Amino acid sequence: MNNSEKIIWTRIQQKDAEAFESYYKEHYKSFFLMAYKYLKSEVLAQEVVNDVFVKIWEDGNKMLIESSLKSYLYKAVINNSINLLNRQKRERQNRQELKYRSTDSYELRDMEENEMKIRIYTAIDQLPLQCRKVFQMSRFEGLKNQEVADKLGISIKTVKNHITHALKQLSKSISKSLVLILIIIIEIFIMGL
Repeated sequence: MNNSEKIIWTRIQQKDAEAFESYYKEHYKSFFLMAYKYLKSEVLAQEVVNDVFVKIWEDGNKMLIESSLKSYLYKAVINNSINLLNRQKRERQNRQELKYRSTDSYELRDMEENEMKIRIYTAIDQLPLQCRKVFQMSRFEGLKNQEVADKLGISIKTVKNHITHALKQLSKSISKSLVLILIIIIEIFIMGL
């Protein structure tokens, strides 16, 4: 470091705002152009240069600079620019991976849901006709037991028996977890109507 740089650096380390501002104004453009060469963005180049200068202002008294101050700052600008590019690259990769995972996961859930629906509807189709009607009116149309009984001209006790029978048959045809999911889906379906 030459004598004039040593004097400026010592003043900056001692928090001499005038020396700091003068050095900043004198060299900002060349540091900015160096950062811009890497980042291809004015905003990011400004951020990098300003971050480097803030760092030497805040931590200058702890820094040991053996080469020239200007060389040190060039290296800092270049390193910060490269670090920023690497961070942006990792963030893009993480976003892409997250997007891929969520799309993949969504497709898998969609396939599982479709498979489950096929099992459920197949099991419902295997119910006796009257039992199927009662079950569909109760669960898919959201009718109360009395409404089903009135529409079909049967007793409320018969409606309850048909629903009980349907649920037993469904639980035999598909796993218990699917029956629970069926009940949840039906409840959601009814609420959505």
